[in-house]
Amino acid sequence: MKLVNFSLRHFAQWLSFLLLTLLVALSLSWVLLATVDFGYAWLHDHTSIAGHIAEYAPKNFNKPDFAVTDTAERARLFHGIVEAIHHQGQGLAELTYHDPQGRAITTLFTAAEVTHLQDVAHLIDKITFAAAFMLPLWVVVFVLSLYYRQALPSIKQLAGYVLLFALLTTAVLSLGATEVFYQLHIWIFPADHPWFFYYEESLMSTMMQAPLLFGYIAIMLLGLAVVITVLLLTFYHYLAQRRTRHL
Repeated sequence: MKLVNFSLRHFAQWLSFLLLTLLVALSLSWVLLATVDFGYAWLHDHTSIAGHIAEYAPKNFNKPDFAVTDTAERARLFHGIVEAIHHQGQGLAELTYHDPQGRAITTLFTAAEVTHLQDVAHLIDKITFAAAFMLPLWVVVFVLSLYYRQALPSIKQLAGYVLLFALLTTAVLSLGATEVFYQLHIWIFPADHPWFFYYEESLMSTMMQAPLLFGYIAIMLLGLAVVITVLLLTFYHYLAQRRTRHL
């Protein structure tokens, strides 16, 4: 028996499956990148983040001497942020930075920054809940599609769809990444909670060179998600072909 020939009547089904696979892949990509703190230590030393901190940290009169911290200390702090936003914001207010001799200087964040990062933590909780629902749903769709021998475009076609999605997303972000970043904040976070912070007043914005760091993270997330998506679809294709040969 052969797989059902791919036709337009299956397009909506496979488009839905492809988008669901992309969402699952993005979730897996987030989990994997979170384990390495989204590459912050590497990005700090190999992009403009270190120079940005050197320029703006001395201008912050509320939180002094952050400029004396080194890469390891900043990476430690960012790891603390990643851990906190994945655990309902616990520990954000207690994060403290130290000089190269290990002496504590002061807490990293202002009250307004803690509030914003707690909002981020609440958002991640919602996304995690959605991802926990999508993964078993994707498994069910995957298994049922195999069982009923649903048509699948070729690996080349599927890879093309995924890459086209990635290129379109990248193109949109490149045309107005900052505007997209700000508009998403307006839509997502409570109107009465601050989310915009000047570099001279916020070590959070300074150490992340916001929104530049999030652009790098978005590129890594999307790139890794594309790889995971192609691998998952290739695996499906392999299983579908194997099932066909045994029928």
